[in-house]
Amino acid sequence: MPDTVVPSHYELAIRPDLDALTFTGTNAITVDVRKPTNDIVLNADGLTFDSVRLDTGETATAAYDQELGRATLHFASPVAPGQHVITIDYHGKIGRQTLGFFAMDYEGAAGKRRTLATNLEPTGARQVFPGWDEPAIKATYTVTVDAPADRMALSNMPVARTVALSPVTNRVTFAQSPKMSSYLFFLGIGDWERVHQTIDGVDLGVVVNRGDTDKAQYSLAEAGKLLNWYNDYFGVGYPLPKMDLIAAPGQIQGGSMENWGAIFYSQDHLLFDPQAGTEGDRQLVFLVVAHEMAHQWFGDLVTMSWWDDLWLNEGFARWMQTYVADALHPEWQTGLKAQSIFESGKAADALSSTHPIVQSIMTANQASQAFDSITYDKGAAVITMLKDETGDAAFRSGVQSYMRAHAFANTVDADFWGVMQKASGKPILAIERDFTTQPGVPLVRATATPSGLRLAEDRFTFQGPGGDASSSRWRIPLTVAPLEGKEQHLLLSNAATMPVPTPALVNAGQTAYARVLYDDVAFATLVPRLPRMAPVDQIGLLQDARALGLANYAPTSRLLALAATVPATAEPVVWERIAGMLSGLDRTYVDGPQRVAFRGFAIGVLRPALDSLGLTASPSESPNAPIARATLIETLGSFGDPQTVARAKAMIEKDSGTPAEQRSALTIAAAKASPEFFDALLARARSTNDPLVKMRIYEALAGVEDRVLARRMVDVILSDEVPAGTNVALMFPLAIAHPSLAWDFIVPRLADPKVGIEKTTQWRIAGGIAGLSSDEARIADLQKYIDQNVPEDARQPLQGSLESIRLRHRLSTQVLPEMDAWIARSAR
Repeated sequence: MPDTVVPSHYELAIRPDLDALTFTGTNAITVDVRKPTNDIVLNADGLTFDSVRLDTGETATAAYDQELGRATLHFASPVAPGQHVITIDYHGKIGRQTLGFFAMDYEGAAGKRRTLATNLEPTGARQVFPGWDEPAIKATYTVTVDAPADRMALSNMPVARTVALSPVTNRVTFAQSPKMSSYLFFLGIGDWERVHQTIDGVDLGVVVNRGDTDKAQYSLAEAGKLLNWYNDYFGVGYPLPKMDLIAAPGQIQGGSMENWGAIFYSQDHLLFDPQAGTEGDRQLVFLVVAHEMAHQWFGDLVTMSWWDDLWLNEGFARWMQTYVADALHPEWQTGLKAQSIFESGKAADALSSTHPIVQSIMTANQASQAFDSITYDKGAAVITMLKDETGDAAFRSGVQSYMRAHAFANTVDADFWGVMQKASGKPILAIERDFTTQPGVPLVRATATPSGLRLAEDRFTFQGPGGDASSSRWRIPLTVAPLEGKEQHLLLSNAATMPVPTPALVNAGQTAYARVLYDDVAFATLVPRLPRMAPVDQIGLLQDARALGLANYAPTSRLLALAATVPATAEPVVWERIAGMLSGLDRTYVDGPQRVAFRGFAIGVLRPALDSLGLTASPSESPNAPIARATLIETLGSFGDPQTVARAKAMIEKDSGTPAEQRSALTIAAAKASPEFFDALLARARSTNDPLVKMRIYEALAGVEDRVLARRMVDVILSDEVPAGTNVALMFPLAIAHPSLAWDFIVPRLADPKVGIEKTTQWRIAGGIAGLSSDEARIADLQKYIDQNVPEDARQPLQGSLESIRLRHRLSTQVLPEMDAWIARSAR
């Protein structure tokens, strides 16, 4: 945006019509005019200006640029330098998609209800009010809204006053906010109840649909612990007088959103039912609450200057959700589970469509696409590595210095990492630049030699050895640990020979963002010693073996050999990851004798682990045991294990078992559903008024294996009977089971206004569904879709989908036969 005119305060009044789904607004913007100008440019998207006037009395005309989401105000005479107030009366529409200003409908205990809310990151504020919609242009806000008298209105700040306009309408004015970025603005109206407590002088509340307060108690208690812990860790107290955690009656775009003082959550990210919730639900709620609350400092109090440094917000919050979980709930072993997060980042980073963590963002489309696995998951992995290199004490000291220096302001990533370098005395900036300004996953080649273990750098890519001619090199903080002896730490750059005997683990502790490729000699010495390794290294070896096999760097049978070597009594998190990897491989098969043989092998690997855990919980088991148990049961059920499928069907028929057992049984039974059982589950979903229960039944039905029933499920998913915002999330379980059906019957309807899916989300869905196919013909289909629908500045993620199709085709034609041969040999 031009910097000739910048805002300092918004006096914003919004008058929504909940029935017509329209609104009118008045925005009195205090601006600083830096030099005389006839034209003032600000952001507006889908808004119509009814009048524009300056505090001098002069009026302006407005010209709109819909492509850029801007409006130019033209004054006949130049506006003089200095402070002015521009008052704009305008009107706009309230949408159904969960971005911008939108409505979410649901069936409450007292009948139909409608929630209004905003969700503005990255460029949605311009759909709600005219202003300067860029993260570095911070201003203060005073907000007034006209709301039904029997509803609750919420914004970033507490209510300052309420005036009755009529027996049915109140005018609610909120206290003035501190300086904040436009995308953090929130306004909501709903049939809500609020439970709250005071923590460190802050009014902390959880806001839920009327009647759901019992589902708010867990998140309120955990949020209280988090607020106290964050105040101490950041060294800067939470600066607003209140913090609300607000549950949507469904799901919102992006999952949940860190609006300052008014965090908006998808329902399953905040609500925990003490009667029907599982251990997995409990931990998910904590992690998402922790993630969004971390943003109240890292993102809201201190904000990146532009979207190319988005990883400073999202990578940090994803790292922090793990770090604080390990601090407050060490029994969950969240740091160990985070290996799956890092793996997701590496998977995206190994595609040719990858990009640097710090990337150039020039358009709104590119800003929307920046919310991806590179930003979140690779970002969290790199922060984990750099924190480990910096040291806990120095890292925390650096965070506190950074917060104090930049509160209420904006930064670039060098501001943060420069502080870390000063705190640690190590070359943190250079390491950080290596991993954030160039794309790709480092590959450490480990070769056994008479003088020790030789390490050499390369780049891992799913194109396979030699598939990338990049000369990229990284300074990799790496730990090498002989299984018998003292570990050594080095900053690997290019190549080094370590005087350590084999067997030795490279990247012990798995803190380096890298893959490790052992030669046959070095790998063979590790396999029999796998049972004695730390769980994090067991997972690291398994994940690297899978990726290296898929990309033809090593036989995929290495993964199978490792999985068969893990003891049945291993840490439950390890078994959860093994089940996930075997399930992923199974989805690449078509029905036939090879799939039967693979499933037989997989059942033989997983069944002893389930037997070790037991089918029912014991009082002394770890919190991760029930999560692993559910994963193992559901995976065995998907493989058609007769014992597991029979037990699931019996449990559903008798309505027996714990909530976790019922959830797993529902998943298995719905996948194997007959038409009669499918209809019964559908009726159950339609009859409940609980959006959370409704969503979980639909999630199970989306995994139905029968193609005819899956086609029926497409119509359900694209209808308005599913909870608001959940149709996108339901598409992918169905597409995993039926990629061709999803392409044929979901993708053509994505642009239907009745479905109401935002355009960048349409492109992401189309690419995601296409990328699940191993049929090379889908490449031409997707390319045609791209050419017809996707602008040039939004095509990079879809290139990754094209590569995924090629990868899956290679997997089915080259990798699976090698695995089949290994399974056949091992069965003799």
